[in-house]
Amino acid sequence: MVCFDSRRMAGWGRQSRNVKSILLIRYSALGDVVLATSLIAPLREKFPGARIEWVTEAAFAGLLEGVVDRVIPLSRKDPVSRAGVLRDVKGRFDLAIDLQNKLWSIRVARAAAPKRLRFVRRTPLQALGLLVGRDVVLDDLPATELYAKAAQLERSGPLQLKVNELATARAAQLLPGGKWIAIAPGAAWATKRWPAERLAQVAAALRPDGHRIALVGGPMDGALLDVIRAGCQPEVDLSAESLPVLAAALGRVGLLIGNDSGLVHVAGAMGRPALAIFGPTSVKRWGPRAPGVAVTLNLDCAPCTNHGGRTCPLGHHDCLQKLEVGLVLARARALLDGAS
Repeated sequence: MVCFDSRRMAGWGRQSRNVKSILLIRYSALGDVVLATSLIAPLREKFPGARIEWVTEAAFAGLLEGVVDRVIPLSRKDPVSRAGVLRDVKGRFDLAIDLQNKLWSIRVARAAAPKRLRFVRRTPLQALGLLVGRDVVLDDLPATELYAKAAQLERSGPLQLKVNELATARAAQLLPGGKWIAIAPGAAWATKRWPAERLAQVAAALRPDGHRIALVGGPMDGALLDVIRAGCQPEVDLSAESLPVLAAALGRVGLLIGNDSGLVHVAGAMGRPALAIFGPTSVKRWGPRAPGVAVTLNLDCAPCTNHGGRTCPLGHHDCLQKLEVGLVLARARALLDGAS
């Protein structure tokens, strides 16, 4: 669903040539921020010469510097940071595009620009349904196309990330020449995580083919990372590295294998294929772009959620529990053979 904020957008097509400054608002989560970079190229095509700035979480700012003209870092839990962002953007833009659609992001957009567009996931009635556990699952278009429609663009563009020279050099040091595969066992929600033991089995089975294993993840993935370490003894552990270094490292691997998570889209933006393991969430909406592929059992009960959950609503979690190592391994080898 696309919503046009407060002021009417009548004559917008005729006025668009007067847009000289654009504010994008998307501050979480990692995957959504990366997917939102698909708007940059078509925005620059539609508004030649317009200045584009982006409000995002400080942790993600290092991936967007150079993609847009300026990144405005935000620490959402810090009231001083939030107030500073509001002061920074006030009245400086011709157009604000709010892809977060939260109360605070709406406030930022209203402060920033007289013309505003925002991505609305649910109608008011659907939002009420969410309060009683009834959510409408978006399963018709990729997230990038939903964002493009919200921004009144004809299409989405390529994913774009940039990392600085220090991060690039660090990644080259950590992953020197060779055949590298990244293994990412994490995901924000428990129902999106394929058992880490099986991921370790896939990694161990690929090592005799001459591949070296790099382990990737974040602070929340500690127990999962331990399982992978015990099961396949990766040559490199990137879990303590910064996000820019991690992105640069993913740009050096032959394949990322992991769950439906932001790292899948980071790999895609860095030009590398991902094999994404899907269970309860929509492959149409969140699946990796080619040459990456999703592996899923396509059960009738899936997708059952937009972002995952703590438990399977039916109590069995068959979408991932019944996904065998052999199928994932075969898909991984097919991708690797196609890239060689």
